Amino acid sequence: KRKIPYAVADKYCREVRYQMNDKVYYGIGFKTDSGSFEIRNLFLKSASSPKSITSFKNGCDEVAVFEGFFDFLSYKVLEEKSTFPKTDYIVLNSLSFFEKSRTVLENYNQVKLYLDNDKAGQNCSRLALSLSNKYKDESSLYRNYKDLNDWLVNNELKQQKRIRRKF
Repeated sequence: KRKIPYAVADKYCREVRYQMNDKVYYGIGFKTDSGSFEIRNLFLKSASSPKSITSFKNGCDEVAVFEGFFDFLSYKVLEEKSTFPKTDYIVLNSLSFFEKSRTVLENYNQVKLYLDNDKAGQNCSRLALSLSNKYKDESSLYRNYKDLNDWLVNNELKQQKRIRRKF
């Protein structure tokens, strides 16, 4: 449904089983730097404790920052289809971690923000832009969409419709 190929998801996610009220459930787990997991399934958007960011360091002087892990996975899908420059990555897993991440972000020469196009995401981007010119709001790439994953899902559907019309 989110248009993330298995090969991409398999690199960064795990199946997580958890128990609630004596019943076992499972979901997609995205590991955080603290060893906990962001957990998603059709019925649940949750996290185990302690909640924290997820970072991927490649020794770069640039970092791409995402609000959630499906946006990060969407970026990785797009990265495979084009020639993006090598970068480090930080998935906030919650906008509330932006302030706590600033000490890490300030170590980079450039910080590209791929935050949601809602009020909270745009407010966070405006705050970052007011702090330093090293921050760059990349949300114009998915203008008119909720977030990068929404753009990926809808543009893939549009491409499939165009292909069907040709045949």
